[in-house]
Amino acid sequence: MKEDDGTGPPNRELYALLHLSPEASDEEIRRAYRQWAQVYHPDKYQAPHMKEIATENFQRICEAYEILSDENKRQIYDIYGMEGLNSGLELGPKLNKVEEIKEQLEKLKRMKEQQKMSALFLPKGSIVANLSLPGFLDGDGIMRGMAMASAVQSQLSKSSALSLSGNLGVEENSGAGAASAVFRHQIASDSTIEFMGSVGLGSLIGVQMTRQLSLHSTATLGIAKSFHDGSINLSNVWTRQLSDTASGNIELLLGPQSSIGVGWQKKDQNTSAAGEVKFGTNSFGISARYTRRFSSKSHGRIAGRIGSAALEVEVGGGRKVSDFSTVRMLYTIGIRGIFWRFELHRGGQKLLIPILLSRDLNPVLATGAFVVPTSIYFILKKFVFKPYYLKREKQKALENMERTATQV
Repeated sequence: MKEDDGTGPPNRELYALLHLSPEASDEEIRRAYRQWAQVYHPDKYQAPHMKEIATENFQRICEAYEILSDENKRQIYDIYGMEGLNSGLELGPKLNKVEEIKEQLEKLKRMKEQQKMSALFLPKGSIVANLSLPGFLDGDGIMRGMAMASAVQSQLSKSSALSLSGNLGVEENSGAGAASAVFRHQIASDSTIEFMGSVGLGSLIGVQMTRQLSLHSTATLGIAKSFHDGSINLSNVWTRQLSDTASGNIELLLGPQSSIGVGWQKKDQNTSAAGEVKFGTNSFGISARYTRRFSSKSHGRIAGRIGSAALEVEVGGGRKVSDFSTVRMLYTIGIRGIFWRFELHRGGQKLLIPILLSRDLNPVLATGAFVVPTSIYFILKKFVFKPYYLKREKQKALENMERTATQV
């Protein structure tokens, strides 16, 4: 058997257990296994300490034989040792060449490194580009405004984390921005404390504590002081697990903009729903959202908002285009006008493009803005996307059959 081309010393431990050389044949491996399995079989020993030693050696002999008697496992072991076998390589006809094994193992190593980095360093960000079709037709330009936000969370230790974030927004001739930091520390198994501060628009400093009151209940108490107007704001949130898939919460805010809100969320394998009722000093609002997953890659969504500053309905859906990316299109009609919104989600990054189609509730335009893109989507899905995916899956199946034809 060929060893790795000069990348390091060959892996000999399993061969040494069977008293073999790395060039041993399959028949030599079988003979050595039978010989040493008889020597170390636990039933041959009566003394407890000898029986324990024999059992351990017998298990090691069996493990060595299991790996060395399998052609693919032996090949991976000769190249990368036990590290390669413990890395989750998919053994079998998919990996029947040294180059393929190396490529797959390096890919798994990169994925594990990325997951390790993601666990310690979690970046998130969003870009919102507001477009206006009426403004473009009036000669004022199509861009209404733009906003960017970014956040990074770093796990400092098992019980401490630091989050840094910033945002910047521009609308017509005005703009604003802010930067904030949050330090979170777990002071007990059921208690967490957070220290927060921000500068820029809405500068403040505050502290917040969360405690699990029971198996199903959690409470959060916070206090913050605003540097903008010097006011002090108190917040209190109670959360209760109502069932395996549903939870509810009550939120109370005391300050210049006092409010009380009641919310509910439910999520299972294929559906999720949420609702909230909030009453404030000078406002009130009711919102609801329902999402249903039609398949592993597509979902639909409907939402509504009504209150002192909003009256709108939102309908749309999305599709998963890769392991990390999802695209979504939403249609909104309300007192603010008629909108399309396109979204691209990839990992922790989001690109949102709301497009104002009309400020007036024109029935013809409202109907066309919903029917036309919906019809185009289903036509493309039926005659373009679905045939393409079926053809690609068929091609993959044929390629797999060709690769495994010899073994079959």
